[in-house]
Amino acid sequence: MKASPAFQFLAGFVALLSLVTVAYAGGWDLITVKDFPDFAVAGRTLELTFTVWVPSLEPLTGLHPVVRATHAKARAVRAIAKASAAPAEYTAELILPEPGDWVIAFDTEYESAASLPPLKVIAPGTPAPTQFSLTTRGLRLFTFKGCNGCHLHPEVKEGRLYGPDLTGKEYATEYLKRFLADPGTTPAPEEVWSKDRSYGGSPYAMPNLNLKDAEIEALVGFITKK
Repeated sequence: MKASPAFQFLAGFVALLSLVTVAYAGGWDLITVKDFPDFAVAGRTLELTFTVWVPSLEPLTGLHPVVRATHAKARAVRAIAKASAAPAEYTAELILPEPGDWVIAFDTEYESAASLPPLKVIAPGTPAPTQFSLTTRGLRLFTFKGCNGCHLHPEVKEGRLYGPDLTGKEYATEYLKRFLADPGTTPAPEEVWSKDRSYGGSPYAMPNLNLKDAEIEALVGFITKK
């Protein structure tokens, strides 16, 4: 039996609202880290500067974010971030005492609002680790620049949908470079859907993250790799 027009409208409306239901079930903020190093040295101060905002790109000021670092064989380290001069920007200083892989997470309005890829910590005097490949660097940037706060990508474990689902998408390299340098050149779509059409909603415009040329190269390398 063919569904009535009213039912069809309601089904579509519920589908569009499903993103909101998923997004705000637990709540989160978007975190963009200014410069996340490839590695750190045990016992030395690691300074992290980051911006906090909500998906609508409203900057969040007046917070007291806590930055936590955990290691499988060492006691967790935490620091309360201080507000920087720039709006909604905060800086935290951590001293990671043991070599190994540390995972850094941010508590803002919500606990574990964002987590970063593992950070390798080496002992003082140890040679620097092998540099990341371009695509691996892009994968890491995709997380600590907050791209996964709005986009889904099959190689990123945690992702949300406030912008196009990048699963299986192909973009011309030069276009993507121009877009990442100035997202305002392309208007936001009226709606977005996950590739499997399981959920969707109205997206927000992409912010200008003021990416460096090297960061754009790495992100483009990651997003366009096959």
